[in-house]
Amino acid sequence: MNAFFGSLFSEMGARRRRLRQPLGDRGQGIAEFLVLGGLFIGSLGLFVREWMPAAAPWGLWLPLVFVVGYVLIDARRQATLGRGATPEKTASNYDWIALLWSFGCAFAGAAAFVIAWSAEPVAPVDPNEWAPPESAVTVDILP
Repeated sequence: MNAFFGSLFSEMGARRRRLRQPLGDRGQGIAEFLVLGGLFIGSLGLFVREWMPAAAPWGLWLPLVFVVGYVLIDARRQATLGRGATPEKTASNYDWIALLWSFGCAFAGAAAFVIAWSAEPVAPVDPNEWAPPESAVTVDILP
């Protein structure tokens, strides 16, 4: 188990270095900000208004889903390397998978926030202003 997490963390660092080459320092910073911002706004951003967590409760689970998915992606990568695949090709393939997974989770977080923000709050029911539906009482009075 210790070897798994050691490999996971070393791959995370190597992945950041490999993605810095095509994106550059600013591009990588922006990409990481977008991913973390999407996860943040999709989970903690739902507490801006009191009805928002009920409108998109799945947004609260996104950070956990992101971490579990990332660990499963790396477990699959390590299994592929254990079967004798070339490290360079495997790293390139899983870099894109991890990047797409990250942006997918960030997009889901942003969607959760937008859905919750645009949801209408549940109106409280005042018991003094309640009236029965029209079909609840039969009336036999004729004009």
